[in-house]
Amino acid sequence: MARVRDGDQQAFALLVERHLPRAYAIAYRVLGQQADAEDAAQDAFTRVWTHARDWQPERGKFSTWLGRMLVNASLDHARRQRPQRFISNADDVLAELTDPAASLDTAQGNEQQAAAIDQAVRRLPEQQRMAVVLCYFEAHSNPQAAQLMGLHVKALEGLLVRARKQLRGWLGKYREETSK
Repeated sequence: MARVRDGDQQAFALLVERHLPRAYAIAYRVLGQQADAEDAAQDAFTRVWTHARDWQPERGKFSTWLGRMLVNASLDHARRQRPQRFISNADDVLAELTDPAASLDTAQGNEQQAAAIDQAVRRLPEQQRMAVVLCYFEAHSNPQAAQLMGLHVKALEGLLVRARKQLRGWLGKYREETSK
């Protein structure tokens, strides 16, 4: 990264090569469309190049700094998109996001369950959606996710509490409708 700060394009190309697959995967989970995810990842790397002098190695790893750029780029892109989109592989997330005592029929329910989770998460406000993606789908710890979002851990936890409450309500209605 020190070489990138000095304008070394080959060093930048190496950073992109190393970090693009994960950046794209995160952006895809947030945005749900290949083209949108590619755009957000490209925006994040453009920001890395244009703001390379701002990176301070003593404040954290490059991957964390890139993650922050990616979160911002994804949120910016999501704000420009209407209706908001979100796609995920949400096989076993329902148990974590809803009341653990309640369950759906597993045979037919898995695909419907994943679609219901996708639809519910898509409806969340952007910050809550990003918190859910980072913590539940990308398996970041709360401190890591908070750092990526530029928040205090307590603020992130507040977003998660509100998101889980909202998701429980929406998914509870889904359970009621499918059990009839």
